Amino acid sequence: MRKWTYLVATLLMAGTTATFTGCIDTDEPEGIVDLRGAKSELIKAQAAVKLVEVEWQKAQVAYQELVNKSKELDNQYKEYDVQMHALDVKLKELEVERAQAATEQAKAEAEAKIAEANRNKAYWENKMAEEAEIFKAAMLNYQTQTAQAQEAYDNAMKLIEAGKLLLSDGEKAIIDKAQQRLYVASASLNQYYTALKTAQDNYYDALVNPNLPTLASLQAELKLAQIAVEKAEILLDEKNNMLALAEDFDAAAWDDKILDLKKKKSEYESEKSKADVEIATIKTSADYKAAEQKVAEKIKARKAAKEAYDKAVADSTTQVDTQLDIAAYKSEPINEGLKTLFSSSNDFTSLDGYTVSTGVFDYPAVQYTQTEYNDDLKIEDVTARTSQASLTLMKVNAWIDALGKYSVDENGVEWNKLTLAEKEKTAKNAKEKFEKDKANWEISAKAVKGTATTVPTTDLKKVTDTYNSSYAAVESAVKAYNSAWDAVYQAAYDDAVEKEKASVLEKTYRDNMITALSPTSKAAWEALTPAEQTTSKLEAILDDTVKQAKAKADANATLAEWLKLDQTVADLAAKGEAAGNQALADDKDKKVEKAKAALVKAAGDAATAVAKVAPAISTYSALAANPYGQILANTVSVEDMTGKDAFYKEEEKDGKKTGHMQALRSDISADEFTKLSATKLDRNTAEDALEYTSDATFGTVIPGEDRLVEVTEAMVRAYIKQNNSAVLTDFGTLGAMMAANDDVQTCKDMIAAADLIKPLKAQMEGVLADLNAEINTNTALMDPFIAKADETRIALKTAKEEVKKAQEEQDALTAEAEANSKKFAELIQDYTGLISVVQDQIDGINGGVVTGTGSVVTVESVLNYWKNQVATQEKSVEEAKQKVTAAEKSIELFNKGEYKEAYVIEQKKLALETAQEAYDVAKAIYDTALAQVKAVLETLSK
Repeated sequence: MRKWTYLVATLLMAGTTATFTGCIDTDEPEGIVDLRGAKSELIKAQAAVKLVEVEWQKAQVAYQELVNKSKELDNQYKEYDVQMHALDVKLKELEVERAQAATEQAKAEAEAKIAEANRNKAYWENKMAEEAEIFKAAMLNYQTQTAQAQEAYDNAMKLIEAGKLLLSDGEKAIIDKAQQRLYVASASLNQYYTALKTAQDNYYDALVNPNLPTLASLQAELKLAQIAVEKAEILLDEKNNMLALAEDFDAAAWDDKILDLKKKKSEYESEKSKADVEIATIKTSADYKAAEQKVAEKIKARKAAKEAYDKAVADSTTQVDTQLDIAAYKSEPINEGLKTLFSSSNDFTSLDGYTVSTGVFDYPAVQYTQTEYNDDLKIEDVTARTSQASLTLMKVNAWIDALGKYSVDENGVEWNKLTLAEKEKTAKNAKEKFEKDKANWEISAKAVKGTATTVPTTDLKKVTDTYNSSYAAVESAVKAYNSAWDAVYQAAYDDAVEKEKASVLEKTYRDNMITALSPTSKAAWEALTPAEQTTSKLEAILDDTVKQAKAKADANATLAEWLKLDQTVADLAAKGEAAGNQALADDKDKKVEKAKAALVKAAGDAATAVAKVAPAISTYSALAANPYGQILANTVSVEDMTGKDAFYKEEEKDGKKTGHMQALRSDISADEFTKLSATKLDRNTAEDALEYTSDATFGTVIPGEDRLVEVTEAMVRAYIKQNNSAVLTDFGTLGAMMAANDDVQTCKDMIAAADLIKPLKAQMEGVLADLNAEINTNTALMDPFIAKADETRIALKTAKEEVKKAQEEQDALTAEAEANSKKFAELIQDYTGLISVVQDQIDGINGGVVTGTGSVVTVESVLNYWKNQVATQEKSVEEAKQKVTAAEKSIELFNKGEYKEAYVIEQKKLALETAQEAYDVAKAIYDTALAQVKAVLETLSK
């Protein structure tokens, strides 16, 4: 951290030291130079790692596209396989039909059907070939993107290495650790990528050239697999023997074993020589020479087929890029009534190829190539096609579509009636809108002339009335709350206080009477039980009304003085509050709580209502201004009328809360509303209103800003006639109403013009049919070229298959001998390895260390080595046996006629999916490692 701190401090000082460069040495200390260099290199490395991420993202996009195309291709191939299988069956049936044809005509018909079936077969083969090429393009794009990502990775690693040169040991250790993980992940990813690329290439090869093996080649594969099992089992026996020797280590036995291994190696060398001699002998035989000659002839035939195919493709390419012609077309002028009708319809005034002034439909002569037209046909969106053939077709179709909007049959008439009803509804709405705008314009014009129109207060009054009602609800809620308070809390409070006062008065009265008793009477009183010592009993014992009266009077006087004491007041209040609170708690009906909730709600409603008053005033003011040309006569705020703050508060008396609530604020009185809604004319405001309403009603096209004279429909028609650029929608709601009325009239004219439009539409449909026939004739020029290309492609495919078959037949003659030669060559190599290992172990036991390794050899290490070797070899035997089973299965499928192209492709597809899954796992590990390196670089470069 001190490095980085020093660097920052140095950079901060740069602002001041630069001033004195003329007289002060500004060379940086060596450590800072190093540090600056290290940081610079790491920043470069950091950018490079980010570039790696970007490149991998591109590769990932390409990879996903490839995976998607692979899935799509798989589905398409299944359809292709079904179609091809059906065509093969049909061709066999047609061959039988041709063979059984009794007449020349029947034979010709069968020939035609066979030709058609072959064309269909060629179509599906071509389609599949095109899809395979799309897959290939996606595959190559992905492989290119991956290569670029790998290149970016290599560059990033070089920059990291350069940046590490100036780092501390601790920093190097951090980045080394992350970098090592990335190295391992990258190496693993490269391995799986190689396997994935191979699987992709194999899948593509299977799609474009799904050659089926011959029975001989499958049998050769089986033989190789069986020999592999034999070889694996021989090695397993040897390794089991070595394990047995290791378990009971005997130096003499090991020496004997060395000699035995060398003897077997010598025997295998001899067997290999015999196999090689056999191969040489076979290759000089007449059968082998004949097979060689056959292969040469088939290769020559393949070459000729390839040349024929290449020529056919070249001829097709030339033809497909030849300029094709479409002749020009021009109609006679249409009926004058239709021409007038179309001149007012947007469907025709902007229709390409139709001239409004002459009533003529036409398109020019154009040229195009078959390639351009074929490319267009691949585009689903017709409007996106660009060839001259497609554009001409679109033009004629647009003519027919435009005419189709007019009623040309009974169904069309009914649709136009429905359209007419909709347009009449639109016209009605447009008229209502115009009449409303015109009424506003008239109000504004009057205001400018000095005549005021009363501004409606309905909406404003509705808002203020709503507030007044809500405020009245607050007042009622306050009263209800206070009543509930008095009925529950205050009643209990008062009752408790009165009971306490009565208790004190009675006790004082009794005490006064006891004081007045004679000794005899007092003894009689004290003899009584507490239950018997009642006030009435005491009065009877005293039996002196005068003394009783005095005792009562004194008690009342004492009570009066007691009530004046602060402590008494506090004590009585405490008792009252306790009683009141208890009453609140005991109130099952929750009268006070409910009344408080109702009050809170009423206040909330009032707050909501009063908040709407100010916006309503603003809306009213805006209405008064436009269209009425008036301003508010008085400035009145909501708070001036209703007050502000809360709508209620807790009532206080002498600085103490009474428990009641008190309503605040007020409603809006009738006088206040009158003052609030009062307006007066204002010339500037009236002129602004007139400008706005005039623009909305009549537009701004016809001169006359802030007009006081009405614009009529006749004025609008005349202006548009003189100014071609003007349209009805430029003339406010008047123009909109006129346009809607015109639409209604046009729709009526369309219904009336049905008999005239029907033959015109039929004429244009004939033009379209002729145009399509012209294009189809041009397209048909490709037929012989396509047929020739298909014929030569099929012939080339057959020639390739025959070469492959001839080569496999030739290879089959030496297959067994070559398999034996290969087996013995591999056994010689394996036994050479065994001899070397055993000799090293003997030397290691004797000397303690295996030469060149530095590892100490013990009996235990030797034993473990052979245990691992046996386990590994057992696995190799099992894998070899599985290959034998797979080869036997392939022969079985072949003999049943089930070893088809689809089977070959499916096996390659499964291999591709397996490789993809393994690659995805490796890529995830790589991504994690790359992210860790990126994080380390970001930390070190700060």
